[in-house]
Amino acid sequence: MDVIDTAHKTVHNAAHGGSAALATRLGMSVTILNNKVNPHAKAHHLRLDEALAIMEFTGDHSIIQAMAHRLGGVYCEVSSATKKDDLIMTALSASACQGDVMTELHQALEDGQISCDQRVALKAKIQTALSELQALGQHVDEKHASDNPHIVARWGAEKAQDGNQ
Repeated sequence: MDVIDTAHKTVHNAAHGGSAALATRLGMSVTILNNKVNPHAKAHHLRLDEALAIMEFTGDHSIIQAMAHRLGGVYCEVSSATKKDDLIMTALSASACQGDVMTELHQALEDGQISCDQRVALKAKIQTALSELQALGQHVDEKHASDNPHIVARWGAEKAQDGNQ
């Protein structure tokens, strides 16, 4: 889906309060916000910080999902609730989610076709698995940082030095 169309749908979604509620939270007039997300308006454009604020206010991340899709990628949310305290448990959880995907796919393909409902269920399982894998990646980074504080400190010093140049 097109990014501007997605922004338009997000802003005008009644579940999020509609454009009037979002405009107030963004500190702008309803007319300006409506123009910024109007696919046919050329005078106003939604800024990145405004798009980010809209996603934060609504909890709807479809704008960034549309951006990622256009760039050939995916947006994957990693919630703190999915993150485990133990690296092994995080790895096992990610593996279990992958098994859930394969189970769902196997059931969907028993008749040789994937129905609309099966597609939705599969996409949800895949999203969960991606989130768990991202959580695993973050956990690996944290474990590496705690096991190698000298390397992390060196990277921090190099970044600070690069910023001063």
